[in-house]
Parts: sequence; C-alpha cells; structure tokens
Amino acid sequence: MRIDASLFVGACAFRELPSSVDDLQALRLHAELDRAVATGFRSIFYFDPIDGLAKDLAQYETLAEWLYFWAVVNPEFPQLEALANQAKDEDRIVGLRLFPGLHGYRLDSERLKIVVDMSVERGLPINITARLFDIRVAPKMVTQEDIDLSDLAAFLERTKKTTAILSMFFFNELTRLKVDWHDLPNVYIDLGCCKPTAASFDDLPSWFPTNRVLFGTGAPYYYWAGSRLALEGAQLPHADKQAILGNNAKEVFSWI
Repeated sequence: MRIDASLFVGACAFRELPSSVDDLQALRLHAELDRAVATGFRSIFYFDPIDGLAKDLAQYETLAEWLYFWAVVNPEFPQLEALANQAKDEDRIVGLRLFPGLHGYRLDSERLKIVVDMSVERGLPINITARLFDIRVAPKMVTQEDIDLSDLAAFLERTKKTTAILSMFFFNELTRLKVDWHDLPNVYIDLGCCKPTAASFDDLPSWFPTNRVLFGTGAPYYYWAGSRLALEGAQLPHADKQAILGNNAKEVFSWI
C-alpha cells in the first residue's frame, strides 16, 4: 500500500503546475500510488474555502476512486461549521488542514479552539502545516511566519483527544519539540515534504514511533521521488518502510 498524504493541486500563482486530471493519473502511475490526499491551491488562497474546495472536488471527480482531499480551514474566516460539516459528510474529504504560519493566527487563539472542538465532534483528523513553501521558493511572494515550537508543544498537550498530523516541519524542528511523543498517541508526523535524508530516516526510531509516520511528497509542486529515494535508502526494517509508505495512513484515515 502506497499512500501520499500530501499532494498540492490546482492553479498555482508561483509556477506552472502539472495537475490536470491526466497529469495526476500519470503521477499516480509513476509514483505507484494506491491513494493520495490533496490540498488545492484555490482552497488555500480563496476567501471562501467552501467554494474553492467545491471546485477542486468537481475538477477531479473522475479521480474519486483514489484521490481524496483536505478541507483547508482558516479559523479567522466565517463558515467554520459549514466547512466542518461538509468535511464530515463528503466521503472524499478526510480531515481539516491548518496553515497558521501562512494565514496569520496563533495556535492558542479562541477561534482555533472552536475548530479543534468541531474536529473531535466529527471524528476528523487535523493537519497542522508548518509552511506552504520553502523560503527559497517564494520568499518575496508569500509571507509566512514560523510556528513557535513552544506554542505547538502546548497545543498538542491541550488537544490530546484530537488526531493531529504535523506536516511540512523540518526534522530539526520536530526533534526540538519539548514533548513526550509516547504521551501523545494521537499525534502523527507527515515526512516527505520536508525532504528528509536517508540518515534522518535511520535516526527516526530513536525519537518517534515509526507506526505514526506518514509519507507526503507535496507533488506535483515538489519532486515526489526525492524523499521516496531517501526512505528506500535508509536502513529501517522493511516493515517500517512499508508502514511509512502507506499502512500508517490507512489506519489514520480508516480506509479499508
């Protein structure tokens, strides 16, 4: 089972992105994906995220057999409850995705607490994304603030009932987090977008349970094969590699 937990699709303002239906079918073939979870750029940058998500679902309807979506939530925007209900009722939406550094809110905001409560009530995982772009990609086009690691640690401690996935963090950020990962059984990390090396994967079991690691490449915005090669070149046991490539995601998203 190979599952990519983080694709980026749709029209992108910063580069030509091959994400038509045919492009994604070709990506699936080359990457040997069984399933993938995408985030649409129009959902990230639209004022109305419901409209952006609806357009994504319509554009890629013919890929519904294998392509799922995150619902992007900005707690400072209206329609939170409607978007959470849409995520709960639509089989192709697997959870809520947050971009606090991009959208400019703190992890201790009152509005974010509402989102967390809604995710728990509806049984939806939350994806907390550290950054959308590496600073080398669009430093003058996008303003992003780094997530304060102490705020993130406190957030994870407060929200233990929520299934939380940390995405687009660098290894050195995750290893500096002052938390007991074994005391946070509902926290997962999405590795791949942050471009880990084979050595990083070798070191992974020393600080984080490999049965809670997902694999997301950021394709087609980012080159999908780089992180795959790093994982395959690591000295992890074969079972751990298979878990990271897909079996762990299958559990998180309750896929049969």
